[in-house]
Amino acid sequence: MVERLRSLGYTIEVQRVEQLAAGGSVGRPHVARALVERGYVVSVDEAFDTLIGAGKPAYVGKERFHVEEAVALIHSAGGLTSIAHPTLYPGHEEIVPVLFDAGVDGIEVLHPDVDEASRENYSSIAKFRGKMLTGGSDDHGTVKQVETLGTIRVPENWIAPILERV
Repeated sequence: MVERLRSLGYTIEVQRVEQLAAGGSVGRPHVARALVERGYVVSVDEAFDTLIGAGKPAYVGKERFHVEEAVALIHSAGGLTSIAHPTLYPGHEEIVPVLFDAGVDGIEVLHPDVDEASRENYSSIAKFRGKMLTGGSDDHGTVKQVETLGTIRVPENWIAPILERV
């Protein structure tokens, strides 16, 4: 993606993007922050909207796992999987059952963008299928301009099933 940006006249350095990742996985948010630093855009959102989001001039897709492969890999490492903010995915009504069939362990029903009707629907489906219920505020700190930290309270009794599976 950095190479593509450079070919379009946006001079950012791979080393700076890696520094912004601070030893973690390098991703588009770090590229976006480098673009902001260089003054090419005024915000991370603008970088995604104009340059590095899907279908934009500097977008580079990534190789993806098949869901079953990803779930198996995570399980083999002792981890669990949960469908994050399901209602944000186009066609989520069809996608969620497929993901459950692929072995995903749970679904995030407590999230600022999951409405009450969807929360009840997906909670019922998850319980029927023996899946966990999860939740989160989706606050990504300084990378994503969202002020939802602390807005979601996950019931304490949801934690035991997660710990039992781990």
